[in-house]
Amino acid sequence: MRIDPALAALRRDRGPQRLAQSAMVDACDAWRASAEIRQLLAEFERYGDGARLMACPALLALFTDRGSAPRLVAALVRQFCAALTAEPLGHPPFRHGFDRGIATLLLARHGQAQLVLHAIEPGHASFAVASFSDGKRREAVLAGEARARIVRRRGRFGLLAERGISLAPGVRLALDLREDALQVLAIERRLVSLRLQRCARAPRPTCEYDLASGALLRQAAGDIRTSRQEMMLAVLGRMGRTEAAPVMAAIAREPGDASLRWQALRECLALDTATGLAALGDLSRASPDPLAAPARMLRARLLEAHPDLRAPEAEACPA
Repeated sequence: MRIDPALAALRRDRGPQRLAQSAMVDACDAWRASAEIRQLLAEFERYGDGARLMACPALLALFTDRGSAPRLVAALVRQFCAALTAEPLGHPPFRHGFDRGIATLLLARHGQAQLVLHAIEPGHASFAVASFSDGKRREAVLAGEARARIVRRRGRFGLLAERGISLAPGVRLALDLREDALQVLAIERRLVSLRLQRCARAPRPTCEYDLASGALLRQAAGDIRTSRQEMMLAVLGRMGRTEAAPVMAAIAREPGDASLRWQALRECLALDTATGLAALGDLSRASPDPLAAPARMLRARLLEAHPDLRAPEAEACPA
């Protein structure tokens, strides 16, 4: 394997690497220090804390007029191009990524909000599904040319409608992600946009629908904290930690996120059948509970498929 001499030098001596990174941090600080950016970031923090976008005029201007967003990004590019000219191996001090032709640069994050510079390489894509999450997004197209569509969901049963749009510099979008899904179908020139997204404080599950039939295919927790808890439950289940079954049963019974409670019930049933059936029986009788109906259906299917489960259920839930 050939290692470039410049990279080899950095491996031998971390000093130049620290200097390069210091130059990138200084460039970022200089960008943030300008009066215009300071005001914008202050408004962004208020927005992340729940303020209405209309109460943040500088932030709103990024996604309503044609000049504010390009000026914001041009100022950033000027600072970092100068730093990279002096230190070509420096890295922007922002969270960034590149995956399958999509690049992201997280410019700011606060509370429920994110400000992201987003780019997609030229190419074509097809979609068989549409996903909807509990949040709102504003988008300002800065460069490129693409053909896209907005898939709209109406009502809780996934009635879908499509509207084709063209994306080019100057296009501004306002999307309610509970009902609108933007799908980029064909990109002629690299599409670069600035995105402002804010999720709900207690987000409802993300839903994925089949475009052809409108059928709900799957749901996922809308809150990353819930996803982490679901993952913890799954790990305990795969480890066979039967002592966790009573805690899982308690989570299933308590009010809270329905997705997390259902996952806890499933893992409890797998770990300790009697404890899980007792929790399932309690849920099936809790009529105001949104999980009552699916719990009754699951209980009926389990007892029909495995009649021998009636004995442990009777022991766990004496009449």
